[in-house]
Amino acid sequence: MATSLRSRLSVKAALKKSCTLVSWLYAAWVVLWFVLHGWLGDTIWWLALLNAFAPLLFVPLALILPASLVCRRPSFWASVVPPLAIFLVLYGHLFLPARPSASAIEGTPLTIVSHNIWWYSQSEETAHAILAGGTPDIVALQELAPGMVEMLVKEVGDLYPYRAVGTDVHRYGVGVFSRYPLTELDSSHLANPSWRVQICRVVVGDQAFIVYNVHLPVSNVLAYLEEGTSVAGDVEASFTNREALVRRLVADTATRTEPVVVAGDFNSTDQSDVYGLLAQSLTDAHRAVGWGFGHTFPAYAGSWKGIPIIPRLMRLDMIFYSDGFTALSSRVGLTHGESDHLPVVAQLAWRR
Repeated sequence: MATSLRSRLSVKAALKKSCTLVSWLYAAWVVLWFVLHGWLGDTIWWLALLNAFAPLLFVPLALILPASLVCRRPSFWASVVPPLAIFLVLYGHLFLPARPSASAIEGTPLTIVSHNIWWYSQSEETAHAILAGGTPDIVALQELAPGMVEMLVKEVGDLYPYRAVGTDVHRYGVGVFSRYPLTELDSSHLANPSWRVQICRVVVGDQAFIVYNVHLPVSNVLAYLEEGTSVAGDVEASFTNREALVRRLVADTATRTEPVVVAGDFNSTDQSDVYGLLAQSLTDAHRAVGWGFGHTFPAYAGSWKGIPIIPRLMRLDMIFYSDGFTALSSRVGLTHGESDHLPVVAQLAWRR
């Protein structure tokens, strides 16, 4: 009897030690990533990909935190602290009640939608996805095909009498649909075959602002594998290219004398160097007043060669604004039509 009890206690002690070891190994891994992320950013291809999926690094916490209540060892509790602290630093405020800016505002708030509607979209459902939850004032669309322009005009054109559409480049068509008068401005100085950027000036009463509609090039690892090219080389080149394009974009926004909104599919997450460049001079509406991770891609589950693809893994679609605005709300739309992206919706108010 005593021998059996000692045996069970020994097994239990060994199990606790093993759990503690695993927890500390996990903590060391997260800390190592956090240091490399802060030090090297996206300069190494595999680290850049890891940064893009940063929220997944904290999934084990969902198991370790409850286990810490069962495994009553101070050393186990201590192992939870580093990854939990890093999670709270990176994402903690996104799970607190949103607190819109208390700064004085004036005029009628603007509701802005950004949606990559997928080049092959043709349905009425996709056209009406931008209206889910209300009628936005400005709609920035990416991957806009000529046929979809006709569908949008037919289905929602009466709501948006002012439009600027460019569908001359395969898979990189863009368009801005507006309830307010707009003028498309010259963007040739930002021209590059790998991306599309559209610049419009929108007039709302006696106020005006500049909206940039952006679609940055993608890092398509699955395509690289299919084509048999160098994944490392292609990923590194794509990240470097996006960073160079965004540097030009940010420099251009700095020349504007009117408030600026930058919306689109950035094919980058909020842990990327591209995001860091944008956030230096612009404010991310979701980070300001949104809730949760705000993931927009992929909109639905799928698979690749039998490997399941989990929906809503990344936040690629964002709305940024300059100091002329303040954010009142930000959310991810739940209706996407045929698109593989969910739309993002932000309500902005003018600063007095």
